[in-house]
This record gives sequence, C-alpha cells and structure tokens, in this order.
Amino acid sequence: MEPEEIYSSYSPVLMSRAQLEKSVAKKEPQPISRPGKIYRYKYLLLINEQYKGVHVINNQDPTAPQNMAFLQVPGNIDMAVKQDILYLDNAVDLVAVDISDLDNIRLVKRIANVFPELPPPDRFTSELLKNGPPKDAVIVRWELKKQ
Repeated sequence: MEPEEIYSSYSPVLMSRAQLEKSVAKKEPQPISRPGKIYRYKYLLLINEQYKGVHVINNQDPTAPQNMAFLQVPGNIDMAVKQDILYLDNAVDLVAVDISDLDNIRLVKRIANVFPELPPPDRFTSELLKNGPPKDAVIVRWELKKQ
C-alpha cells in the first residue's frame, strides 16, 4: 500500500510572465509587516518584506532611521549588494537594480528562470506543482488556504 500524499495547506499566488517582467518598481515607504533578511550596505538598511520586496531605510543616524522607499519585487526572498547594484530574486528571475541614487532606483538587468519555482512554506505537495503552473504563469508567493 502506497503512503497517502499530503497536500499543502497553501495556495499559490500567480502572476503572468509579462506582469512579472514589469513588476519591479520603486514605491512610497510602507510599514514593515513580515520582515525577512536584513542587509546593511553603506548607510542603508535593506529589509526584505517576504515575497513582496525590500524596504530601503536610511540609517545614517541610527537613533532616527528613515524609511525612504519600498522596492516592489514580487516573489523576493533574498538579496545581495555589490558596487551599488542590488541583486534580488524576483520569483524565478534574477534582477539587478541600481541603488546608487535613491531618487532614481532602476532595474538594470533581468535574467529569466534562474531559480526554481517557489515551494509552499509547509513543503508538502501542491496540486499545482504536481503538473507545473499554468503556461506563462509564475508563482510569486503562497497564501494559507481559507478553511
């Protein structure tokens, strides 16, 4: 008797490939609600908002940090910086963003399909992943299924 497969308690949030490729954008500062990794670069603190993007905090005065911007990057979990270029995962893509001028944060490069699809947080089988996401769709995050 084969063991019964356990299915994930999460549902995928999908975005079309065309939407994903236009999704990286500088936005107004937002409150931090689900922080992930924190990266320090020069006088900046870059705080990941899991699966949504990066908060850009000016920390020149550590007694009064200023939330300067939110960099929207759907599917983002990880980041690194080198020579004013912020490297991020944008779901399955790798993107490079120039942060040398905080008033003009801009995407400088995208390499498609570098990373595997985002797995469900509970790591159980997803009905969607069994057959792959719909054609031209990318998983950008997972949400707990409504009971």
